[in-house]
Order: sequence, then C-alpha cells, then structure tokens
Amino acid sequence: MKRPPIVEASAEMPTSTRRAVGKSAAHYTAARVGALPSVFDDPEAARTRAAEIKQGVLDHLPDLLEQLEAACIASGIRVHHAQDAAEARRLVIEICRAASPAGGVVAKAKSMATEEIGLNAALEEAGFEPVETDLGEFVVQIDHDHPSHIVAPIIHKTKEDVARSFAREGLGEYTEDPEALTKQARAHLRGKFRSAAIGVSGVNFAIAETGRLALVENEGNNRLSTTAPDVHIAVMGIEKILPTEEDLALFLPLLAASATGQSITTYVHFVSGPKRGDEPDGPREVHLVLLDNGRSKVLAGPYQRILLCIRCGACLNVCPVYRQVSGHAYGHVYPGPLGAVLVPAMEGVEQFGHLAKASSLCGACEEVCPVKIPIPEMLLRLRAESKGDSWAAFAAGATHPSLWRSGLRLLPMAPKVGPLKAWSEFREPPRREGREFRKWWHSRSPVTPARSVEREPSVEHAAPRESQQEGASDAEALWARFQAQLEKLQGRIASLKELERLAGPWWVDGDAAERCPWTSTTDDVWEANVGVSLAVCAIAETGSVVLESGPAKTRLGALAPPVHVILVPQAQIVATLAEGIARMSARTSVIATGPSRTADIGGHLIRGVHGPGEVIVVRI
Repeated sequence: MKRPPIVEASAEMPTSTRRAVGKSAAHYTAARVGALPSVFDDPEAARTRAAEIKQGVLDHLPDLLEQLEAACIASGIRVHHAQDAAEARRLVIEICRAASPAGGVVAKAKSMATEEIGLNAALEEAGFEPVETDLGEFVVQIDHDHPSHIVAPIIHKTKEDVARSFAREGLGEYTEDPEALTKQARAHLRGKFRSAAIGVSGVNFAIAETGRLALVENEGNNRLSTTAPDVHIAVMGIEKILPTEEDLALFLPLLAASATGQSITTYVHFVSGPKRGDEPDGPREVHLVLLDNGRSKVLAGPYQRILLCIRCGACLNVCPVYRQVSGHAYGHVYPGPLGAVLVPAMEGVEQFGHLAKASSLCGACEEVCPVKIPIPEMLLRLRAESKGDSWAAFAAGATHPSLWRSGLRLLPMAPKVGPLKAWSEFREPPRREGREFRKWWHSRSPVTPARSVEREPSVEHAAPRESQQEGASDAEALWARFQAQLEKLQGRIASLKELERLAGPWWVDGDAAERCPWTSTTDDVWEANVGVSLAVCAIAETGSVVLESGPAKTRLGALAPPVHVILVPQAQIVATLAEGIARMSARTSVIATGPSRTADIGGHLIRGVHGPGEVIVVRI
C-alpha cells in the first residue's frame, strides 16, 4: 500500500517537533476551555449566534460585498477584485511599484491570505524586500521555512531553534532567553518599520455597513505595518465580512477566546481609510484587495459552510492527527481539519482529497469550532468523492454484521497481513478490553433514562457575560472592574504625580497636553521613551481603552514608545465592549488592552515585542 503524503511527512518529523507541537496545541486547547465561560454567559448560545450571522453572510454575500465596496470607497479606501492568486499578486505589485518605483522594504503583518497567494516570492521577484514583522512569521522567513499553524506559525520550533536562527542572522549574541530574543527582534524590525514605504496586512473582519476593516493582533506589528508606511494594502478573502459593527462585540471575544484563550486581543485596529487632512500620521493610501481564489466555487458547492471559518485555529489545536503530524505534513498553508476540507474544496479533490483521510473522525474539531462548522460530516463526503478510497472496505464491513464480527476477530492480525500491514505501520489497532458489547447489552437491567430538559439557545445568552451584571451603571464599580482587568494583563493605574519619575524623552499628543503637566521633549516619536495619549473611553469588561485618530492625535504615540501613558476622563468609562465600539467615531481607531505581547518563542509570554511593554492609565 502506498503511504499518503501526510504519512510520509510525519515519518520524517523529528520527535522534538512532535513534542513541541503537541505541548503548545494542548496549552491552547486548555486555555480556550477556561476562557469561553469567563467571557460568555452561555458559550453554546454565542457559538450558535455566530454561526447564524456567518451563514447569513454567505447567503447574502454578493449584496454584502457590494455594500462593503460602496462604504470603503466613501471612506477613501481603494477596492480591487482578484479572481485568483495570480491576479492578487499582480494587483499588489502594481500598487507597490506606483508607490515606490525603486523598490524597497514592504512591512508585512501576519496574513493567511498573503500566504495563500504566495506574495513574498512575487514581491522579491519584483525587486522589493518583503519583511515579515510578526515575530513567529519573521523566524519562519529567515529560516526559509513555512508556518505550521494559522495562529502560531512557529509552534513547531523550540527557543533553542530560534536562538540559533537569530545568532546565525547576526541579530545579537547567542542566547536562549525568550525575552532577550524578543528584544533582538524588536530592535532589528524597528528599522524596517521606519524605512518601509508600503505595509501589507490581512483583514479579520470587514464591516459591510461602514467599510471599516478590523485587524486583531497581540504584538503591535500589525498596527505599525499599517500606520508607519505611506501606503497600506489589505488582502482579504471575500467571505470575511460581518454585516454590522455591532456584530464585533460577539466575534472579537469569540475569536480571541477560541484562538489563544484571551477575552480580547491586545489590539483591535479599526481602519477607516487613509489619514485625513487634519491627522498627523497614518497612510496616505489604503487599498483593499478582495480575494476570490476559488471561494465562489466553494460557496456554490456542498462544502459551503467551511467558509464560515474565522481562522481561530481551535480545530488544529484539538485535533489528535494535527498534534502528531504538525502543519507542514498537510502540504498547504491551511493545515489541520480546516485545511482538510478547505483545500480540496478550493483546489480540487483529485489533488488534495487525500487530506480528508488525515482525521480520526472523533468530532472534536466540530465541538470546539466557534461557528459550529460540521467538519467531520464534510470529511466523510470528501472521502466518498476521493478516488481509491480505502474506506470503502470499512464501509462494507460496517454495514454487514457477519463481516464486521469476522473483522473484529481478525483485527489482532492486522500488523502482520496483506494491505493492513502498511496501514498499521503508523497506526495501532485498538485492543479489545472488557466483555463483548452484545453480551453486556443483553444482560443489563432495563433503565428508564431521566427526561432531559432541552432549552433553545437564546440570543441574549450569546452576549458577553459582563453586560448582564448588576451595578454596571455605577462609575466607581466600573473603574474597579476596569482596574482588576487591566492588572491581570500587567497594566496599572497611577496618578499624575506618580509618573514624574518616568524617564524621558516624552511624546505627548496635543490634546493630552491640555489635560496634563507634561509637554513633548522630543520631535521624533520613535525616539521617545514615554508616549501620552488621551482616550475616548475605558471599557470595564475587558480593561481596554479606545483611542482614535484626529487633530493633535497621533497613532504612533500610542505604539512606538516603550511606555504608554493613557489619560482617561473620569466620566468616560463604559461597561461593555459593545458600548466601547459604539463610542468610536468614524475615524481610524484602536481598542488597546494591556501591553504588547507574544508567546511565539517556546510559549513564553513576553511583553513589549513591538508596542509598549508598560501601560499606565491615569484617571483625570
């Protein structure tokens, strides 16, 4: 029997890689289990509601795309359509050449869509220097490797692997300290952000009603890549739309909890077009490339619901096959249960149908999916479509009791005979334990099961938990809740007096200077040690602040300095994420939650990877 490609790849995988992948995947799975009940009163209702909203998007996708395009154009975002990967690459390169004819650095934020179209190789061929700025993606790039996970790209690497790579590239002295390695990457990539004329990102959610692009991240490189360069290009699969900004209050915590066990990511960047005439920084051009690349075909076929996916990676983390073989074994940028359906659906069952066999059909992927995609059901359908399906013999046996009983008796011989010899090379047949089921079934006493009470999930239970707590209108109670959440993230609240000891130089936004005793002591925000911003409001539920662009309001002042001081007027505190989103103006804004962070290197949590490592809130 010829071994499938995924088995071949797994056979060559080092034990250390398998161990690293399994450990990290188990960690993310456990974090998700703890996070969802802490965020939602009824996680199941939240998943159901999210699935309904995303299904509505697929049902009305042409209309929503038209609405999104009109709203983007109205806000100054230039919209492009790419039918396939080649057209997407051509469009991006044309924009780059128009912005920077001599080539130069292209700062890239983490984006599965750009991985999908192979953008880096095309940019290099066109004379540009694409630089991955996400820490994990940066390691992948300098190692000429590929991401093995859609959220944690170097889940397969240890801190020793990263240490050797950084020393080889001359980023600093050899060290295995994750914090020191992170600082080496920060220092190296600062120069790239400052010299880049173009920034490229993906999009997590595009809002049809407003044309706003929502980008989520923890490190701050996404914000830097889409703020510092003159031109921002966003590449997005056409299915990643939400109808309204109100929907974000459900999807942002659902995505963060499912992906990394957080209640919300450190940054949610809301791009509302290029910088306006009265704004001191931001890109002068924003382009949105809407990528089809087979999605319309999937939308019209039996695997449509795989397009509900919001790219959290939870199905990868929980999958026993993924934990054993890692992402590279799938031979595509989309690995795991997601890729086993999406890839053959987009690119053909003949070429990638074998991926559907890389599953134990345990159903765990569907159980953790935040939008309830029936992945096992689709895997079975793909198996049936695949040529040479070895499961035909299993299906025949399972539908004929006499064959089934004979098979069970012969199962212990599987490693020694016929075609099952190769099959069992990497699989261990189950061993019989206990009594025969039929004997037990017939001998048991009849039991009348207790009648269970089924409850229809309600839309109300899908709301984040904090929105339903009593006393939410009390300002002091809200500030206490805000402080508790902020301190969990290693942020803190201080008085103006306490901040006098902070070492400069200082960068103080114009509107913040009117409310505090400091003034800027540097004209270069990149050289500042402390940045001071005035917030629109604070959000008690998540310990977040809402910042927006505007006259005398810089985006980089909240991002480039190592220390960020945020002034929040006493009365500007809201209870919930939904209320915070509603407070945002139509300008480009950000919801910032604690210090910049990463856990890419060996799972060690490090603060200050790209954005501020220290966040201090002052009530004024």
